[in-house]
Amino acid sequence: MRRRAGAIVATLFTGLGLAGLFALRFVGEYNHWTLANVLLLGLGWAVVSRVWWMWKGRLHRGLLSGLRERENRAPFLQAAGRASFWAAASMACLAVFPRSAESAPYIAFFAAVALLRVAASFLVSVRTHAGPTVVMAAGAAILLVDLGRAFVGGPDPVVRIAPPFAGEWLVLQGGRSPLQNHHLAAYNQHYALDLVRLQEGRVVADWSGRNASVHGWEQPLLSPADGVVVHARDDMEDAEGANQIRAAEDMAGNVVVIELESGHFAMLSHLRQGTLRVGVGERVRKGDPLALVGNSGNTSMPHLHLQVQTHPDQWDPDNRSVPFGFEPDGRVLRRNDRVGAPARPGPRASRNRPGRSPRVLHRSGVRASAEEISGGGRHERGEHA
Repeated sequence: MRRRAGAIVATLFTGLGLAGLFALRFVGEYNHWTLANVLLLGLGWAVVSRVWWMWKGRLHRGLLSGLRERENRAPFLQAAGRASFWAAASMACLAVFPRSAESAPYIAFFAAVALLRVAASFLVSVRTHAGPTVVMAAGAAILLVDLGRAFVGGPDPVVRIAPPFAGEWLVLQGGRSPLQNHHLAAYNQHYALDLVRLQEGRVVADWSGRNASVHGWEQPLLSPADGVVVHARDDMEDAEGANQIRAAEDMAGNVVVIELESGHFAMLSHLRQGTLRVGVGERVRKGDPLALVGNSGNTSMPHLHLQVQTHPDQWDPDNRSVPFGFEPDGRVLRRNDRVGAPARPGPRASRNRPGRSPRVLHRSGVRASAEEISGGGRHERGEHA
């Protein structure tokens, strides 16, 4: 009776734990870092529990050496069932981990953690319960489905636009799986992309946490297509580092929305305060300068949030994002896809040199620094919503 109660409790706690893990998809936190923490906690529990079993004499010592014996087959199948969860969690974590140069040490570390955790699954107790094994096998199946959605299939683009930037950029958030795209938690951002600038394969120049250390900070942004500006905002201050905002109207920060000839609307968000070059009602052409990348609104670091949507107001209850692709191939992008060509080595490839400001091109062809754009030389613009 006591053993049955223990099995029920273990199964219940395992089920609740996995339910909590998978529920994180609804708040945009079901991602590689969450799975990495699960692997670390799992390895820590494995070490503690195996030491305890050895001390109590409960470790099944003949599991791997005597599979031909009937009494070892059931424990082995249970070990394999539990290992399937850890293997699936490991594959999901490592497959969607951001592919930038600074991530390489983390990927190697968590790959080692994953191998140890899967191997530890085959060091079992003589009192193994079937309930948690069944729950973990079901969890493995869910992880594999989510992982499959990340790389198999996908929609065709509804709209094709030009990349609104120069240089090489990395898709940090985007795709069909909640493992790779936290935008899926919002009804109006399913096909949105978060993009960061790469320099020599790196997102940041150092780990200071300053905006200026991020290569995307103050990068020039261009109009991705011909159209008319229908919404523009330029008054929100940029945060230094991560910034949490709950008010829906402020989450996008400084933003510009352009009505495209197709009737859709391109939205570029988290712009640098004081750098917006266009106003409501103004017609823009593909390649016209719009603003600089900033860190305004609800952000974790300077980056560009880009989406194409059905309505001008992002928070219109009927608004939905639509699949889009970049010219020329028009493929709908997902996390870890790269856009553009790496900057050529040399003086112009380094954006963060002391004493230099990012420069964008006036329509007249005269270059203007960030200070000039944010100063009194900006023309009057329409009402900011």
